[in-house]
Amino acid sequence: MPVKALAFAALVAAPPAVQAQDAPKPRVLLISDIGNEPDDSESFVRFLLYANEFDVEGIVAATSTHQRNRVRPDLFQERIAAYGRVLPNLRRHASGYPDAARLQSLVRSGVSRYGMDGVGPGKDSAASRLIVAAVDRADDRPVWIPTWGGAADLAQALWTVRETRSAEDLATFVSRLRVYSISDQDDAGPWIRRTFPQIFWIASVHGWNQYDMAAWTGISRDVMLPDKWPAAETVTNGWLAAHIRKGPLGSLYPPHQFIMEGDTPSFLSLIPNGLNNPERPDHGGWGGRYVRSDLAAGHYGDAVDTFTAADGTRYASNQATIFRWRDAFQRDFAARVQWSITAKVEDANHAPNLVVNAQAGQRPLTIAGRSGDRILLDAAGSSDPDGNVLAYRWWHYAEPSGGFRPPTIALHGSASAKADFIIPKVDAPTDIHVILEVTDNGVPALTRYRRVIVAARP
Repeated sequence: MPVKALAFAALVAAPPAVQAQDAPKPRVLLISDIGNEPDDSESFVRFLLYANEFDVEGIVAATSTHQRNRVRPDLFQERIAAYGRVLPNLRRHASGYPDAARLQSLVRSGVSRYGMDGVGPGKDSAASRLIVAAVDRADDRPVWIPTWGGAADLAQALWTVRETRSAEDLATFVSRLRVYSISDQDDAGPWIRRTFPQIFWIASVHGWNQYDMAAWTGISRDVMLPDKWPAAETVTNGWLAAHIRKGPLGSLYPPHQFIMEGDTPSFLSLIPNGLNNPERPDHGGWGGRYVRSDLAAGHYGDAVDTFTAADGTRYASNQATIFRWRDAFQRDFAARVQWSITAKVEDANHAPNLVVNAQAGQRPLTIAGRSGDRILLDAAGSSDPDGNVLAYRWWHYAEPSGGFRPPTIALHGSASAKADFIIPKVDAPTDIHVILEVTDNGVPALTRYRRVIVAARP
């Protein structure tokens, strides 16, 4: 059977790894009804520990159905001040962390009205103006807007642009937005999607207030259920007290009242880990997997993943698109907290660097092939900055691999640095997603990924 040429000289000559051009940092403007319950404050602590991975454009305190006539920017400011105290430690472990003063300067109060009551003539706010300014900035990157509460300030920004600009300029403005809203928590989000149907918008859409149906609850809803999902202990208040509530910033992570960090999935898929691909919600990642609900519009709704956990239990649900990764992203969070209280690099753990077929970096590796071709995959060039031992796992991510019945593959060497498989018979062009998952043996153990997309043809 033919061996793909891209497999490749790397297997024969073992050339040095080439750094692939990774995606630039995402621009992020956060909207939150912080103060209505503890989980927004929890999510913001995590957000700050990953602030080096984003270009933060704004931090907006907003209303929602749960907090209709007040906003709490002080809760952001308190946590940013604590972030400033641990910033010297964080910068020893990773570059790119912004100054605390800059983050403080980006905090804005949104309108203190509920939903569409805060939208219309004369209702521009400091927050809505910040949104317009960020989107208008001369930058080719879109603006990601994780929306943890109501969307009134975003609705006002769009209302103002619609009223003051040409249809063409409005379309350009809308095209630069990427929204992930934690369901709908006021009437502004549905208004935006009806009025601007082309807007890129990820949201679980369900009956009003029926949050148990939403994908984002996959982060921790099982704390309220008798049947637990994998890594259930990592979202309990006991585990969080032991691993997260440490130091000046971690100590401001409150115990949860309902579920833990319900808002966090909105930015988990923006973290560069080799798995996430923000512009392709249908590919799946730490923040879940979402597919277009209308091929002529921009809304992405919940999808279902099916997988078998280490104990043999089989799961299939929209929440599974998140909790299947929970063990990894909770360990990663615990490591970031440890960075915040550890001055010596050698006293903390850091994620491995993966190389596949001599290609380093985070972007997916694409290989073209035809039915019957053998695809060779080689991650032997991967390394760990702390010298830890690496455990390899290659697996087929079936759901994003396309089609009502995606093809199945037989991976050989799935637990080693090198693996291979034969492209099965396909009747039409089909993308086959293979995930390399590598975990080190540090404490806490950290996982990174590379996604290989095999563009299979008949």
